[in-house]
Amino acid sequence: MLKLVLNFFLLSVAIGVNCQTEETVIPTLPPSTTRAPREIITVTNGGTEGEWGPLEHCPSGSRVVSYQTRNELATPRFDDTALNTIVLFCNDQSVTNLTSSVRFSGDYHAVQTCPFGGYMKSFQLRVSPNGTEADNTAANDIRFRCSNGGEINGLGNTHGDWGQYSEECANGLCGIETRVQPYDGGIGHYDNTALNDVRFTCCK
Repeated sequence: MLKLVLNFFLLSVAIGVNCQTEETVIPTLPPSTTRAPREIITVTNGGTEGEWGPLEHCPSGSRVVSYQTRNELATPRFDDTALNTIVLFCNDQSVTNLTSSVRFSGDYHAVQTCPFGGYMKSFQLRVSPNGTEADNTAANDIRFRCSNGGEINGLGNTHGDWGQYSEECANGLCGIETRVQPYDGGIGHYDNTALNDVRFTCCK
């Protein structure tokens, strides 16, 4: 009888062991190292002279709400450069400003700001293409559309034509790169054009 009870006990233990379910281990994949490309908005009518400057970016959590331009006004019989510099202003506490590459001719115009609560989301460039005038000036002016439906216009030069508006940045503009031709001398030297083109990065 004792032997029968012992055999029954051993059989129960064996069945219990066999009925245990193994824990399923799901392998974890390493985190992806591929970064999504930053979204950039451009226009098709920008000039082609000069080099692209460094990307300058608003501090994290802020975006562009205002801008200002530096323009050399038209002066007959002299080499004009029209739009020289674009300055963007971010809405962080320090009101960080961005320029990328700059040129130093002309005067700064009044700051243009989106209506309260708005931010800049697309742009349009006014350009006098190379070869259309005796004095080439490339980019002459720039203006922006705001998130709340407004448009803020530059106070720049009037040569050339406005191109099409760029695509829109849903969350606003956060960075700028400008294409600027370095100064190449004065009277009797190469026809200077200063700022030729610009592109903006979108906020994430």
